[in-house]
Amino acid sequence: MTIDTVTGAPTKMPNPWKNAGCDLVTDAEVVNLFQVDIKRDAFNARSLPDRGFCLRYWMKPDWKEIESANEKPGAVYREFKNTLVTQVLDYGREFVARQQFDMLRNDQRATYEQDVTGLGDDALWSTSTTSLMVKKGHLLVKITLDYTEKPQENLAPAKKVAERALWKMR
Repeated sequence: MTIDTVTGAPTKMPNPWKNAGCDLVTDAEVVNLFQVDIKRDAFNARSLPDRGFCLRYWMKPDWKEIESANEKPGAVYREFKNTLVTQVLDYGREFVARQQFDMLRNDQRATYEQDVTGLGDDALWSTSTTSLMVKKGHLLVKITLDYTEKPQENLAPAKKVAERALWKMR
């Protein structure tokens, strides 16, 4: 923890991802990880300034067939596009980030039901929201991935995204 020499108060740690949400995992890395054909799959990326936020979406290769099947009477809806959201939550100090992360683990255990080992300082997975939350110092990285038909199967590719991001956050 660093201290402001004038006020004596703890200072916030820097967040290099505040305006670089889409740099945490680049478009090229997403295309490579998920074998996206940019034109065929209508790949898109959007960021929000000052939020460390990046939304990417692209169509599944068989999206036309899925969409057609969804329109039939009695059909069980299937998602025809993939989405990947990365967001860096900045808590300024490691102690505060730890408190926030522990609140997720304890107060939202029904949502973030699975501990994930080997990522960052700590990590949790939510099957219901297909979100991986990773603590790294004073930052929490949230990766929400809707890629596979079965929500739990999104964990493995979300971990690969997290590994790329964490490598850059060293």
